[in-house]
This record gives sequence, C-alpha cells and structure tokens, in this order.
Amino acid sequence: MAKRLRRKLTEVAKEVEQQLKAHYNVTDAQLATWRKAAQNHKYTFPVSTLVPIEDIWIDYEVQRDVIHDHIRKIMQKWDPRICSPVSACRLTTTEVEVTIDAYDGQHRTVAAAILGYKEIPCAVVDTKDPNFASYAFEMLNDTGVRRLGPADLHRNALVRYKNGSREIRNVKARTMQDQFDALGIDLEDKKTRSNPNLRGSNEYFFSHFKYAQKGIDVDDSGKVLNNILGAIQQVFQMQEEIDQGVYIGLYELHRLASTNVRDQLPEGWMVDVLKKVKKSFKSSSIAHAKAKVQQQHIFPGASWDAPRVMSNFLREVYMLNGGKLNLPYHGEGSKVGILDGNLADGLIQEAA
Repeated sequence: MAKRLRRKLTEVAKEVEQQLKAHYNVTDAQLATWRKAAQNHKYTFPVSTLVPIEDIWIDYEVQRDVIHDHIRKIMQKWDPRICSPVSACRLTTTEVEVTIDAYDGQHRTVAAAILGYKEIPCAVVDTKDPNFASYAFEMLNDTGVRRLGPADLHRNALVRYKNGSREIRNVKARTMQDQFDALGIDLEDKKTRSNPNLRGSNEYFFSHFKYAQKGIDVDDSGKVLNNILGAIQQVFQMQEEIDQGVYIGLYELHRLASTNVRDQLPEGWMVDVLKKVKKSFKSSSIAHAKAKVQQQHIFPGASWDAPRVMSNFLREVYMLNGGKLNLPYHGEGSKVGILDGNLADGLIQEAA
C-alpha cells in the first residue's frame, strides 16, 4: 500500500485548483468571479461559542428525523474533543419568538444532552431570512455519504413556500402536496409509514416521491396527478398503499396520449381502465407483481422498465376484458403478449 503523506493545505489547494481547470472546465475567469464574490461577501464566518442546550430547538420541518442508533453509537465513544460546533441560526425578526434552531449537528447535541452536558459549542448565524435553515441544511447534507432523499427535499420546499418563497420548485411542491391532502393520501416513504410515531393519519399512502413529481411535472396544475391517485384510490379501495407500478402505468399512458392529438382520452378514462384491470386482478399490487412475471415470460432477462411495461400491461389487460378505448402504446415490439394469449403460467387464472 502506498504511503499517504502529510501535506501542507495550501499545496493541496493549489493542486486541486489545477485539477479543476484540467478536468472540470473551471476557467480562470470563473475562479476570479468566485473569489471576488467570496471576498466581498456581506457576511463573515459565524463565531462559535458555548450555548445552553436548553436554548436549542430542532425544526423537523427542515431536519431529518432523529436516528436513535446513531445517538447510541455517539454516546458509546463520546469524546468532546471531536464534538465540532453545532450549526444553528437565530431568526432575528419581531414577528416570531427568537429561538436558536440547529440545522446541522442534532445527533451530537441530543447525545450531549443525554450524557448530562448543559452547554455545547455552537456556531450561531443571526439572520432575518426564515428560509436560511432550510437552505443551509440542504447545502450541508446534499453531498457526501448520505445525501438528502426526495422526502427531505420535498419537505424543505414546502417550508420555503410557507415562508413566502415562490421559486418554481417550491410552488410545484405545494401544488403536489395539495393533491395528496385533498384526496386524504399521505405522501411518505415506507419507513415513515411503518413508524407509529411518524406516520400520517390518512387511510391511504403513496411512497414514491419521484413518481409523484413526474405527475406534477407533466401538468403543473395538479389535475393529472389528482386523476391518477384518485382513480387508483376509487377502484382499489381496500389497499392502504397506492401502488406505484399502477400509478406509473397510468402516468405513462397519459404521457403517450398527450403527445398526439388523435390519442386524446376522455374524462374518466383512468377509472375505466382500472375497472377492467380489476376483473383480472383483485388488487393493484397483484397487477404490479404479475406485470413483472409477464415481462420476464416475454422478455427473459430484460431489465425492468416500469413506465413502459406497466402502461403496456394495463393496456392489454384492459383490452382483454372488453375495454373499448384506443389506448396508446410504445409499438409492436413493446407488447407484453397478453392479447396474443402468450401468458405466463397462472397469470390470469390465479389472480381472477
């Protein structure tokens, strides 16, 4: 193994600068612009000081949920010398109570509190921007080993919208959330759903944030997203989870239809399709699972392409059960064999 050298930081910085120019297309003009902006920035580094733990708040609209086992591990090997200052901000407005909100370092702070510490080093930024904690948390955590997930990003976008930001991503997040709220469906991952202390209170839930975002991206009014969710909820009423496979199949059928005027589908077509599908598959999760079985039967070894396979699967099951709509599809090479009678063993009979 090669020996790893102890090096002066300024030497490393000079080498990295050369690599940025050589391999990342960073120009001297860009570097000059960045340096000027940094040196002339109106803010300075926050000053670290000991802050009473009693005065620190954690805003879970911004932060991830606490990871209990991570705190246990911190306490097992506690060493105050490596307890770097907690990053926090103090919102200095007259409209709200002035509090110190930690946006990075909640686990070591909670660990310190349990271990009996009354104060902890904290770098506090005074700000009038109610979105500062959200921006800072995202910048600190959207890189590295555990990047922010779609749920984290969505939650932060909602916070920024609530605080007055009307950036496009925040407006879309609010519109997307409104559709789930209107239908009484919790948008939350399965881990959150399984936790009785964190799960939402609605009877239904949907766990695929990126699919939900596809629904709002294809129609930023929220109508298409609402139609997809509502159709699944209406037809498959006894299922707690809104199945993501059936969801993406309906989404893809809509997307294909919207690209060609002659393929436009009538109001309520999604409910019509799912009612026919339900004649063969009593639940949406079974339909999803059987689509995977049928795909491997027709295309052995092929990778799973959910939008393509699910949309073609729903289309062919719909037609098999007497559906009259001319649903769009991806061409002859994408058919999944149902209309040709080339079925995987027990595909329809077992689910009927």
